[in-house]
Amino acid sequence: MGADILVVAEHLEGKLAPATLEIVAKGRELAAQAGGSAKAVLLGHGPEALASELASYGLDVLLGDDPALEAYSGGGYAQALASMLAASPPRVLLLAHTAQGYDLAPALAASGDLPLVTNCVDVRLEGGSLVATRRLLNEKVQAEFEIGSDRTYVVTLRPGSVKPATPTGAGAVARVPMTIDGAKALPRFLRIERPEVSDIDIASADVVVSAGRGIQKKENLALVEELAKRLGGVVGASRPLTDMEWLPKTRQVGQSGKTVRPKLYVACGISGAMQHVAGMKDASLIVAINTDPSAPIFEVAHVGVVGNVLEVLPALLKELRG
Repeated sequence: MGADILVVAEHLEGKLAPATLEIVAKGRELAAQAGGSAKAVLLGHGPEALASELASYGLDVLLGDDPALEAYSGGGYAQALASMLAASPPRVLLLAHTAQGYDLAPALAASGDLPLVTNCVDVRLEGGSLVATRRLLNEKVQAEFEIGSDRTYVVTLRPGSVKPATPTGAGAVARVPMTIDGAKALPRFLRIERPEVSDIDIASADVVVSAGRGIQKKENLALVEELAKRLGGVVGASRPLTDMEWLPKTRQVGQSGKTVRPKLYVACGISGAMQHVAGMKDASLIVAINTDPSAPIFEVAHVGVVGNVLEVLPALLKELRG
């Protein structure tokens, strides 16, 4: 068993998935703990440019190129990765907990009789064991699980759990010869179908002003909307507001909504449940307004205002108008 960490890269339409850069960062951290090196595997057909881009994050890239891998298929990717694992088993095989990751990871673990832990918010190596952190009971409980094994750990990491890696210098790109049985590369990719976008994308905004139950009634959204407009930002929401259909689901910040990393995040009347915090904790500046001084949102806020948001916002808007 080697001490290397192998990261499975995702890409679509010629671009690396954002979650890939997050697991690259975690892979480098795990490699330091294991005393090995972090490597990435990139599968596709003609993805040399993507492989070079991925190598700029300071890790060697194993490039698997085959026509059957042009688009993701569970069968094709599983064949390619199974052969790599058999030839040189890493200490940890790390995937993002995305639709691709949670399709592929269980198949690889089952085919190789390997230990599997999914949907982690953190993971580390201690001695010969893997310690995984997961959230349970509707995100209300955070628990650690220690797993001891002499086989490769297969792990999926929840997107938004760690900060994405930044380029650190070029690694090497090495082609890995492989033969994929197209008949077993099922299901087959047909086309990409995108939903109609009828709303703004809060994930790309530099300023997000989010409303929670503290605004009390739908009519008070006007205060949040005006503040967002004056700050040059967009309006987000906690899950209760989108469940009540005060705002569309596209505005929901949190684990079951969007993960945002704006320069400024203003939480208006949001208590700060784990599910919500997971979606906004990496904002550059977090300002929270809440009547409860012990609200969890203040644990991640850089600036906290203890007060009634329906009194604070009008006073703040008066200053901004002036």
